[in-house]
Amino acid sequence: MDVVSIQYLRAVAAMMVVVHHLHLQLARLGYDGFWPQWLPAGVDIFFVISGTIMWLTTAGRAVTPGRFMAKRIVRIVPLYWLLTSVVVAVMVVLPAVLQTSRFALDHVVASYLFVPWPHPATGLMEPALIPGWTLNYEMFFYLLFGLALALPAAARLAAVTAALLALVGLQALEPRPGTALAFYSSSIVLEFACGMALAWAYRRGLSLPAWAGALGVAAGFALLALDLPDGTLPRLVQWGFPAVLIVAGAVSIEHRHGMPRLAFAHVLGDASYSLYLSHTIVLAAFGRFALDAGLAYRPAGRALFAVTALALVTIVAILLYRLVERPLLGLMSGRLRPQPEPP
Repeated sequence: MDVVSIQYLRAVAAMMVVVHHLHLQLARLGYDGFWPQWLPAGVDIFFVISGTIMWLTTAGRAVTPGRFMAKRIVRIVPLYWLLTSVVVAVMVVLPAVLQTSRFALDHVVASYLFVPWPHPATGLMEPALIPGWTLNYEMFFYLLFGLALALPAAARLAAVTAALLALVGLQALEPRPGTALAFYSSSIVLEFACGMALAWAYRRGLSLPAWAGALGVAAGFALLALDLPDGTLPRLVQWGFPAVLIVAGAVSIEHRHGMPRLAFAHVLGDASYSLYLSHTIVLAAFGRFALDAGLAYRPAGRALFAVTALALVTIVAILLYRLVERPLLGLMSGRLRPQPEPP
């Protein structure tokens, strides 16, 4: 099922994260002014979208848990492993080039296996390819959702939601920061359940009127733009609920009045996974170049750096999608045996 509004939101969410990480490079070039703190909420939009898409692509279809997991692995793993290998190779061969990375074998192995592990340089629960921390959540959600496919369709939403609520309830044990339990019991995991609930309603024709959908999108971004410091509220409240409003509103607008086809936004939505995984590498490399060349220490130079960096990460992502991600996906998908249609 092609939901154009979700395609556009993928592009928006990815660019939010890119602009968030752009600040780090500008700070290294001397910028110390204001920067929005809510841009990481692009991840929360992604998580709501993920729950929505998983429900839409499996509802009403005979999909086995094994088949589901195989397709998700084919979709997620090849490009992630490829770019992780690039980062690891640079760690070993040219460690001085990397700004926030250091080789540690246990950390690298955990990165490939989607196991949350403290980063040897930052101390945060981040893999070698730092944006991949979200994939640790995604792979856990895929596993849980895949297991739920063995249940009757009517029980799946309740079962997955109950499991995620129980997991978040473990926060009552006050798990030690930097542990897998603390990582997976974050309220952020409930955003997947919210996305599933949106998709459940969407398939039943339940949506907001178009005007209310537009209001929901506007309200979602307005709540994010309050720019509360990270951690002021539980993440589900601070960024998750606004993300739900944005996704629900956009989908409702499309359901009621359709959505225009915007070529570039559609292309960027296609390339959003490549953009998300590759942008920190491109920004770091370009930032190092600008720093070494002394090109961006004046305000005009930093502005030029920012515009050029955004254009560069976009171009690289589209090329990466077309020349690497899509061919890899086609190659790996071809190795999966076609699933017979249910009688």
